[in-house]
This record gives sequence, C-alpha cells and structure tokens, in this order.
Amino acid sequence: MGLNIVSSQFVSNCFKKSRFFRKNLGLVSTIDKNGKRIANDKDKFSSHYNGIYRTTIFAQGNVGDIKFYIDHYIRDNTFAVYSGDTFEEFIFTFDVSFFTEKGADNYLGFILKSVDDMYEERVKNNELKKLEPKPVGNADMITKNPGNVSYADLKAYLEKKRAERYKKFD
Repeated sequence: MGLNIVSSQFVSNCFKKSRFFRKNLGLVSTIDKNGKRIANDKDKFSSHYNGIYRTTIFAQGNVGDIKFYIDHYIRDNTFAVYSGDTFEEFIFTFDVSFFTEKGADNYLGFILKSVDDMYEERVKNNELKKLEPKPVGNADMITKNPGNVSYADLKAYLEKKRAERYKKFD
C-alpha cells in the first residue's frame, strides 16, 4: 500500500531529515503535445490531486513506498496523507515538539500507525453504515403535509402510484 504525503515546504524539509529519504524529483507537470502544453497524467496521484484542488504539486522524494510532495499553497503546519489506490485522505497537524524529541523516522512510524488505525476505523464505519436500515418513506405525507416531504416519501409515493397504475390493467 503506497502512501503519498502532501505538505508545505517547512514540513517537507523536516521529513527530508529521515535517514531513509531518497531524493526523487518526479515527472514534469506538463508535456508538449501537438504544439500545446497539457497536463502530464503519468503520475496518477499528481493528476488526481490536481483534479481535486486545481493546483500543481511538486515531488520531493520518497522513503520506501511513501512519496513526498510539496503544495506551495499550504501555508500552515498541516499535511495530508493519501492512502492506497483510492487516495483516501487523512489530515494531520505537524507536531514540532514530537518531531524534535523523537526524530524523523519515529515520527513517520507514528504517522503510518495512525493512518493504519484511521483506515481500519473508516472501514468499520462504512460496514456499519451498510448494515443500517434505509429510511422507509410514507407515501401519504405528500397529501397530508407537502412542506415536510423527504426523498424517501417521494420514492414511496411514486412506487405506490406505479403499483396502482399496473393494478388497473390486471
């Protein structure tokens, strides 16, 4: 499972202090195609991030399968970790005191553990949401109180009308 971390210049420079950090400046952000400059889509994460936030991020390097990027529009000590192929986003605030006390490698380990725990919690919450019963609408609400109608009520009303329409032909 590959991770992508997008941060400010300050936070990225702190992560570069890891002894396992390898500089990798990534791919060029635009390519020339038929005389026009278009976005380079070979880096899937960079293309995904550009599609969401409409900004270009710049690759800095990696630690194993964790890739680091800089977004110059991030001005504070927050950074985002994107996990897996679906690029699920986890937002963190950079803890300077923890980083200076424990070091870059321990801080990255802490972030990895936190992302793993948060991902498992999201999966459990999604499974619980799937098990919850969907709201059943009241078809009579449209005639009784039309100002307080929900989507489920409309759906139930349309199903009731459809059943009545086909009942006439039987």
